[in-house]
Amino acid sequence: MPETPEDPRVELGRRLADLRAKQSLTIQGLGAAAELDESNLRKIEKGEGNPRLVTILKIAGVLEADLGELFRGLDPYGLTGRDHPQPLSAFDDSFWRTKDRIA
Repeated sequence: MPETPEDPRVELGRRLADLRAKQSLTIQGLGAAAELDESNLRKIEKGEGNPRLVTILKIAGVLEADLGELFRGLDPYGLTGRDHPQPLSAFDDSFWRTKDRIA
């Protein structure tokens, strides 16, 4: 049986926490520099919730993180529950409405 991929939010949070630690910043310091709430940053670092893209970009900017490295290898199929994506190939033709497809 194939191994279930890790939730990418958890790995992203771990990567951000590692980058913050390498910069010798506390959660409070990062929060101040990125103008973000400390409790929100803690949740992000734990892989909880669904942070907005702009929030991740602000954190990455403060930490001078390479976005390619930050997101490299994250598996969207590790998302759980309602967030778990279905690949396009999983939908048969009867699913699509005429206006959904480019002719």
